[in-house]
Amino acid sequence: MLEVSNLNKFYGKNHAVNDLNFTVASGEILCLLGANGAGKTTTLNMLLGFVKPDSGSAVLDGLDMYQQRSACREQMMYIPENVHLYPSFTAIENIAYLAELAKMRVSKGEIKDVLIRTGITDHQLDRKVGSFSKGMRQKVAIAFALLKHAKLVLMDEPTSGLDPVATQEFIDVVNTIKERGTAVLIVTHDLLCAHQLSDHIGIMSQGQLKQFIKNEQLTLPDLTEHYFNQFSA
Repeated sequence: MLEVSNLNKFYGKNHAVNDLNFTVASGEILCLLGANGAGKTTTLNMLLGFVKPDSGSAVLDGLDMYQQRSACREQMMYIPENVHLYPSFTAIENIAYLAELAKMRVSKGEIKDVLIRTGITDHQLDRKVGSFSKGMRQKVAIAFALLKHAKLVLMDEPTSGLDPVATQEFIDVVNTIKERGTAVLIVTHDLLCAHQLSDHIGIMSQGQLKQFIKNEQLTLPDLTEHYFNQFSA
């Protein structure tokens, strides 16, 4: 679904992203794991079109993400570290407004259905989102991704600031969009989240993808060892 090839970005003499290559298949979750300054956010910003790469390519379901930007945006959903919604709107009203901006024709029943599927309860549907926690706002954003039938969802440090219960709820919700066949790319420094959630883990350091690991049968101590070996090498 997503194929990144030889992606590079320089800031002056700093090689922020260095020949990055990876793929994310439909129904797969890839976590790019690394410390601050590893190149994760720059990678995400290039995929979102916020930053132009110096070289390389990114293709989403056959579409060039730089030459066919508008078409790609229709197939994508970005969920930032802190989801900003209209605080005086309810969850239903927020999604209805976002759908209108995206020129999507959806019913209130369809909006309610996706919100409930992401864990928003009946009594929360008509509450103003200004009273929602970070985890609840994430659920609203993920509900919109479901409604949009996004082929690719990009997430930036989604578990930062979440307590253990909210983190587990987040993992359950992300698995919901995975089951729909959506490709999910998460950038994070949270080893536990990456281990619990991802199909593959890419460990980044100094702009490079140092390791690309299949998460199946990988223990958390194994992942921790792989991760810290990058700093001792």
